[in-house]
Amino acid sequence: MKRIVRMGDIRTSPLARSLRQDAMTTVFVSEKRPSHGCGRWFERLVRCAIRPVLVASIAGPVISGLAGCETTERKLQPSEPIIAPYAANLVVAPFGNDSGVVIRPDQQASVSDKLVVALNGVQGWQAVPLNRTLEAMRQIGLAEIRTLDEARSILRLIGGDGIVVGTITEWNPYDPPRFGANILLVADENEVQEAFESRRLTGRTGDRGTDSDAPVRTLTDVVAVFDATNHTVRGQVREYAKSNDDVTDGFDPPERYYLMVYDHWLDFAASELVSSLVDRERARVNNVRAAAASSD
Repeated sequence: MKRIVRMGDIRTSPLARSLRQDAMTTVFVSEKRPSHGCGRWFERLVRCAIRPVLVASIAGPVISGLAGCETTERKLQPSEPIIAPYAANLVVAPFGNDSGVVIRPDQQASVSDKLVVALNGVQGWQAVPLNRTLEAMRQIGLAEIRTLDEARSILRLIGGDGIVVGTITEWNPYDPPRFGANILLVADENEVQEAFESRRLTGRTGDRGTDSDAPVRTLTDVVAVFDATNHTVRGQVREYAKSNDDVTDGFDPPERYYLMVYDHWLDFAASELVSSLVDRERARVNNVRAAAASSD
């Protein structure tokens, strides 16, 4: 008897070559080839026994690897609703450009559009579509709004309660993205205060908006820069991505959806600008009401 080492058909399979130790089988046969059919039958039986061993040795790790690739389904984590301190119809003026970078007109207009979308996500506030604002500006021959008189004219023409005027201060669409803006809420404070209700958002602040001599002034301003290299900003976009997991599905981590595409980064920036505007306006309204109550 002599010892023969036989291996399965593993010469063309890389995975099988890596598992060749598992595929090796030692078989003891006679030195002389048997002349009867029973000996040949025995060899065929041995070969058939080897194949399941080889298949099991290859299929086992593959199946285990596929099982290890399974990931738990991410669940949408909706953010807390943003509630305005009063009900209002707001107008958004087209953003100006003070960034020192040449920005395409469609990209510049998209910033205003995104701010309209973000304002409409606030409970109690409604934003007029940008097209209506642009049409009103064309009617009175305005290319942009730079003064309070111009803001008053647009509000009177559209019938809004307040207007949000914005300027782009930073623009870097490359990795890492960077965007900065300054927005102002301009309105008649008396109308805003009369419409304020601490517990219910009812009525409109524009009921007396036809007064052409209304004392329109800047009520609240927000200055912000969203730089992807800043750890605080990265944390903000991470939380924002969690509340939009149905959109960012497939990106790991989810915030890469906003970091990789500048147009998505602007969605995040507009949402943060509006959130800050609501917080500051609520604080301002509460301070004014507290001061009025103490003087009574």
